[in-house]
Amino acid sequence: MTRIRRYRPEDREAVEDICVRTAHEGGDSRPHHKDPGVFPTTFAIPYVVLEPDLAFVLDDGAGRAVGYVLGAADTPRFVEDFRTEWLPRAAERHPEPSGPPSTPDEALIRLLHHPERMLVPEVAAYPAHLRLMTWSISWDGSKNWTFGDNVKALQGR
Repeated sequence: MTRIRRYRPEDREAVEDICVRTAHEGGDSRPHHKDPGVFPTTFAIPYVVLEPDLAFVLDDGAGRAVGYVLGAADTPRFVEDFRTEWLPRAAERHPEPSGPPSTPDEALIRLLHHPERMLVPEVAAYPAHLRLMTWSISWDGSKNWTFGDNVKALQGR
C-alpha cells in the first residue's frame, strides 16, 4: 500500500532520479540534457536540505520513494538560504555561464544561480510554495507516463 511519509536521507538518490526522469515536459530529461543532474540540484535537493520538515515522499509500500512533495514555508527566506547556503555547494559542479545561455543546460544553470526568480510579486501575500512530482510505480522507461497517468495509477492502490 502506498503512503506518504517524511523524507529520509536514504531517499535522496530516489528523489534525484524522480526529478531527472520527470524534468523534460513530464518525461525523462537524460536524452535531452548533457548533465540532467542540474534538475535535482535546482528543483529538488535544496528543499530536502534547507526545509527538511517540509519534505515528504510517496512510498511504494516497500520503502521506495516513487514521488515527492517538497515545500518552503517562507519563499523569501528560502531564496536567501538558497543563495547563501545551497548555491555555494552547487556552484562548483554547475558554474554560472559567463554570457547569455546558449544551450538548454546553460539556461537551467542560470536558473540555479538566480533563485530570486522564485520571488513572484503577484503571490507575495502567500509566501509558501510546493514542488510535487510522482513517478510511475511501474516505470520501465518506455511508457512516457505523464503526471496525470501517475496519479490515476496511484488512486487504484
